[in-house]
Amino acid sequence: MGSTSTGRSSDGQKDSCISEDSPRSRKISNISTCSSIGSEETSDSGTGERKIDVPGLIEAVGTLILPSIYIVYMQLPIYVSEKELLVDIKNVKFSLFPTDTFTLSFNDSGLRHRTMGEEELISLVSACADIQQTDIDTFLRTLGREYFKLVEEEYGKCLRMLGSNMIELFSNLDGLQTLLKSSPKFEGVHTPSFRCEFDKNKIQIHYYSPHRKPLEFVAGILESVAKVLFSLEFEMQVSGSLTETSQHHIFYITTYVNNNNNHCSTCSISDTLSSDPSKSKIGVSTFCNSFPFHLIFDKDLNIIQLGSALLKMIGPHVPTHGRHIQDYFIIIRPHVKISFSAILSRVNSNFVLRTKTAALSSTNSVQDMELKGQMFYLQENNTILYIGSPSVEKLDELIGKGIYISDIPIHDATRDVILVGEQTKAQDGLKKRMEQLKLSIEEATKAVEIEKQKNVELLKNIFPSDIAQRLWRDETVEPRKIDDVTVLFSDIVGFTAICSSCTPMQVVNMLNSLYTHFDNSCGIIDVYKIETIGDAYCVAGGIHKSSNYHAHQICWMALKMMEAAKDEKSHDGNMIKMRIGIHSGPVLAGIVGKRMPRYCLFGNSVTLANKFESGSEPLKIHISPTTYE
Repeated sequence: MGSTSTGRSSDGQKDSCISEDSPRSRKISNISTCSSIGSEETSDSGTGERKIDVPGLIEAVGTLILPSIYIVYMQLPIYVSEKELLVDIKNVKFSLFPTDTFTLSFNDSGLRHRTMGEEELISLVSACADIQQTDIDTFLRTLGREYFKLVEEEYGKCLRMLGSNMIELFSNLDGLQTLLKSSPKFEGVHTPSFRCEFDKNKIQIHYYSPHRKPLEFVAGILESVAKVLFSLEFEMQVSGSLTETSQHHIFYITTYVNNNNNHCSTCSISDTLSSDPSKSKIGVSTFCNSFPFHLIFDKDLNIIQLGSALLKMIGPHVPTHGRHIQDYFIIIRPHVKISFSAILSRVNSNFVLRTKTAALSSTNSVQDMELKGQMFYLQENNTILYIGSPSVEKLDELIGKGIYISDIPIHDATRDVILVGEQTKAQDGLKKRMEQLKLSIEEATKAVEIEKQKNVELLKNIFPSDIAQRLWRDETVEPRKIDDVTVLFSDIVGFTAICSSCTPMQVVNMLNSLYTHFDNSCGIIDVYKIETIGDAYCVAGGIHKSSNYHAHQICWMALKMMEAAKDEKSHDGNMIKMRIGIHSGPVLAGIVGKRMPRYCLFGNSVTLANKFESGSEPLKIHISPTTYE
């Protein structure tokens, strides 16, 4: 499979790409600007172009190398309508523009980046090519050119920051594939790989993909990248894989040198550099010491050179195990089989290797070590160079892996990572201890607060709420005069006779049951229990909080007490009879005593209330005229 195209436009030759000033270009610009409506985030300038950030960079690369259903469907109607073909597409067997798919991809930002499959793309292009009466390859090439123009309008800034020339741009695409595959928008999609070679004005872009049919579509994208981003004049040839099972395809690009342009848009390699290894300015020994964790292997995967640190680890095993790389290393990432062509296809990716030194060692003192680094293809002798750094973060990991700080060169950031890691470890230990101390203090504070609340609640059961708070704070509580209070005294009729005819335990149980009902009524009616002395029960209203209805509350309390007494029986089965006296007036209230203090009421009003109780009759409530009024 092969084809040729030209990208020249300055000398009168026909350019297969549509002119930037044509109506076609302007129409695409309008549509692609509208397409940014579905994008998650656009630039602040309002042009519809994606911001330069990591998510935008991932979207840009993914949309560039994986044909987006959304962008293809945005571009095709414009291309067909511009040709002014009066064709009834309803007669076409393939549904040219499935409305539901396009609508979903336009409204749902997640579906905007759904990749179009190979068969779907070819079926769509085949139908369009039949309508326009052109061959599929020509339509694919044109579709690829126009596809990139829409991509460039939305992600131009992100794509330009990948490299200053075409070689740098496509060489850096593979380095982002780890992020690309971890993105939910492109999860599970097979991504193609790129590798570039350059010799003077000739570029070879090696394209690794199992999809052979859309090569012309990819060629159209490459043409637009060369022309739109880097203003290159070029000719391109497409060489598909030699076999159906091979995934290796090559795009040959020949550029025309512009003598008026001092900046090279093709590559950054100077023509004055030699590719002859004998003319190298650095010796092998110096290189091995400068990069102690590097290795070079040939197309048969035999190791032909090792850095000084790796030589200490692997060198002793070479006489017995040979030089094959698979005997000493495992490729952790990317997921490729260990073969020269497979590694070459992902040469621009980040490679993580793990040593097998633990299995080779006769003792268990040496652990396997991971190396993070990059592969370089050496064209001059058809070998691959790997330069890596040990993946260690702590000093104790060095000894376990059989390496030392001296093995790590000063220019390697791993040194700083280890030393900073140790400082961070110490700081984290201190921080952890401080957090544990903080938690223990917080727990102790909560426990103290709980105990305090229990004590306050206990004090509130004995004293009014404001008095209890002041006592807890160890403040002095001065006696106070309260002008308007209603006091209740109650007494059990015949209590002395009851006590003389029953046991003390029966008396206690009887009083406990009766006073429990009284206490519940105090809480319901919101009056304050002063004290109990034997069978006497004293209650006051308007003491613990000011109230305009304290007389009413005490009267309700008296009725509740009478009802409760009717339900209680003495030991001989007789009903308990009570008498109650109530009086309203001013009192003096204060704390009496240090040990087992009591909140007591003093004054003539208290004496009168007691007198009214003494003068009351059984089952009667004696109210003073003051309370009645």
